[in-house]
Amino acid sequence: MREHSYNNNMNLVTQIPLSPTRPTGPARKPKAPKHAAAAQPSATAESPSKEGEGYAATQGPAALAPAQLAEQPGEADARDGAPPRKRAFNRREVRYLKSAHAWGVRAFGAAMAVGCVTGLLIFAHPATSQLEGRQLTAFPEFTVDGFLDGSYLEQVALWYSDTFPFRDTLVNLGQDLKGLYGVQPDTSLVGGKVQADELPPLEPQAPPDEPAPDEPKPEDEGPVEVPTEDAMAADVQKNIMSGLYVKDGAAYSIYYFSQEAVTNYTTAISKAADALEGTADVYSIIVPNNSAAILDESVLDSLGGTNQDQAIRYFNSLYSLNVRTVPILDALRQHRTEYTYFRTDHHWTALGAYIAYEEFCKAKGLQPVDLDALKTMTFDGFLGTFYTELKNAAMADNPDTVTAYVPAGTNAMTYWNKDGDEVEAKVITDVTGWNKNSLYNTFIAGDQPISIIENPAITDGSSVLVVKDSFGNAFVPFLVNNYQTVHVIDYRYTDTNIVEYVKEHQIKDVVFMNNISLAGTLTVAAKIDSMVG
Repeated sequence: MREHSYNNNMNLVTQIPLSPTRPTGPARKPKAPKHAAAAQPSATAESPSKEGEGYAATQGPAALAPAQLAEQPGEADARDGAPPRKRAFNRREVRYLKSAHAWGVRAFGAAMAVGCVTGLLIFAHPATSQLEGRQLTAFPEFTVDGFLDGSYLEQVALWYSDTFPFRDTLVNLGQDLKGLYGVQPDTSLVGGKVQADELPPLEPQAPPDEPAPDEPKPEDEGPVEVPTEDAMAADVQKNIMSGLYVKDGAAYSIYYFSQEAVTNYTTAISKAADALEGTADVYSIIVPNNSAAILDESVLDSLGGTNQDQAIRYFNSLYSLNVRTVPILDALRQHRTEYTYFRTDHHWTALGAYIAYEEFCKAKGLQPVDLDALKTMTFDGFLGTFYTELKNAAMADNPDTVTAYVPAGTNAMTYWNKDGDEVEAKVITDVTGWNKNSLYNTFIAGDQPISIIENPAITDGSSVLVVKDSFGNAFVPFLVNNYQTVHVIDYRYTDTNIVEYVKEHQIKDVVFMNNISLAGTLTVAAKIDSMVG
């Protein structure tokens, strides 16, 4: 018996009779002959068929829809063993590929441009910071040992972090953003989380006519490790800014005593004085921070820190008898209501330096010059280190004024920079139009390794060497009125042996002038010690 069915076009289609012995289920798809669509005629009810052809007619190509009859691209070739033909992209895919290619080209070009700019910026690192008024970290010198132990790469990283391009602009912007955090109080304490050493009690000194008892000399522990310029600058910055009392647009630096640092510092100065005994008179002037010179005693007690008057007395008690000390704190406090220190900067003004100069003249037996006899230069709008650190709005509204006094005999000087180049400069430089943070550089051309000032109006052969930090800059111009030759060494930027320099130039007086916070750091003490051996 044959079964019949109708396809979608109502054509009678012959089916293969079911065999009782053949399992039912899905029919196996026969293997299509090559080029079946072209060689096999369509099998319909009207077409003659042989026994067994009905199965092929039903399941073969004739029973498929026209869309199913069309071979997929490359199928015939694949069956022939030929490689398949590539499928053509439609218009939408072509547009997508073109757009992706264009964006890829742009991204590659941008990456190349950024790389080129970055490479060029390697050579655009600043050497100085006008904002902070200091020399920035220098690029380290390559050594094989430094490269192998990793110290060279550490120094390169330090150089980059301290001298990144547009440094002052970005630091200034960051400080401006901090100022937007909220309303700034009129009174505040910044930092101050420092544990100072306990200040030892002063021991009574032997009278000048009685020799001091002999004390065992400490054993020589070998050469002291000389700190790098960058390490010393970081140490100094930390000590000056470690505790700031801010009130009414002015900041006051708090001092924290360090027993080891003070001992090392006084030992180094004593070593120089002992080596120069009979050659030159050595003086020490410890400059107090502005807090001790200006604030009420009750306020100072409430701030914590170390009593600077007692600390300076302790400094002076440790020197050898060849060191002549010049206390200046009492004289500064007598003028505490006057403009002796800047409000926005940690330095003293020329007036504060003049008061110290008067005290030195008393100790030396010199006649101090009258301020009214000197020509002045004034520069407004100074915003110094405190403002740079705090970006205090009250400071910005009331900036400092820098007043400088030109020496009577000469305003010419010569200095040698860190590269050893000789430079002609002015004792008092006209800094009109300079960056508002750098106006203190009016004094002796800022911090230079070695400077010499010759006063042609004095011909007595007198000479003095000032070994100083930046507080000495405002002090040195007054000495020009009393000495034929004034030598200046900034120990932070040179390794010159101080004792040999004094003997070579036949210098008669040596003045070590340092701020108490700097003199109380281990790095400063170590550096001076390395220069007096």
